[in-house]
Amino acid sequence: MARRKTSAPASVWDAVPDVVDAEKQLRETEERLRALPRTPTPEEARQAVIDAAVEAQRTDGAPIPADIGERAAEAYTAAIAPHAERLALATAVNALRRRLPLLMSRGSRSVLAALAAQLDDVMTEVREITDRSGRLENADVADEADDRDAAMTDYRRLKELVQVVNDVRETQRRVYAETGDAGVLASLYRQGHDQFCGIPTTQPDDVGQWSRAEPSGALPADVLDVVQGRRRRDVPFLLYMAESGRAWLPLDVEELEAEARGAENTGTPADGSNPLSQRETSRI
Repeated sequence: MARRKTSAPASVWDAVPDVVDAEKQLRETEERLRALPRTPTPEEARQAVIDAAVEAQRTDGAPIPADIGERAAEAYTAAIAPHAERLALATAVNALRRRLPLLMSRGSRSVLAALAAQLDDVMTEVREITDRSGRLENADVADEADDRDAAMTDYRRLKELVQVVNDVRETQRRVYAETGDAGVLASLYRQGHDQFCGIPTTQPDDVGQWSRAEPSGALPADVLDVVQGRRRRDVPFLLYMAESGRAWLPLDVEELEAEARGAENTGTPADGSNPLSQRETSRI
């Protein structure tokens, strides 16, 4: 079976032509602006001629030239073109800088959809490896497999896929940062809503233990450690992503916030069944 492409995009916005074009225009316009020599405004050029004539009269007794008006007008006229060019380029740069956030906001869903598809490919490949070689949590398990060489190759691939997930999640958060409130996002990230669906709002205490009975849908402690930054993603975390069926990538900040509210309001049914099975949630 051909291996899927699972490398992260070179740029967050490579999949959004409008953003790519605007960024290219901005770079080129900024370069043109920086290359322009410093020139006076027409008013400054005209005033410089007048000031020079007055200073010559004051210090040397030279009379004000009879054509001082023409000289000043010529200086003013000569300064119009270079000043207008600088003004036009500076105005264009400001306009492009103001427009880019709007274009990024409009294009963010397509970027996130591409990332979600990439994450889906990763999960599919992880499941295929597990079906083929078993649950390869570490190198020792792979080393003890019946087909050691194949298992070690699969284990190395799992380690590569961990880095792919790191890249996808980093890019995902960079996109969210363009449209979401930093404080709200930080709270959602700490609870793991950007990575797994159906997480209850009950949080562990400061020492990482649940202060009361673990609610339905709570993340395992080792997974929560990764979500909250106490551990790095590793192969067991990757396996949990694939096995849980709860790994997902919201397509915008609104969907992310809606998932958090939905998890908060679902609760645990009186019959003890899993509420996640009764909800329609887009998941990977």
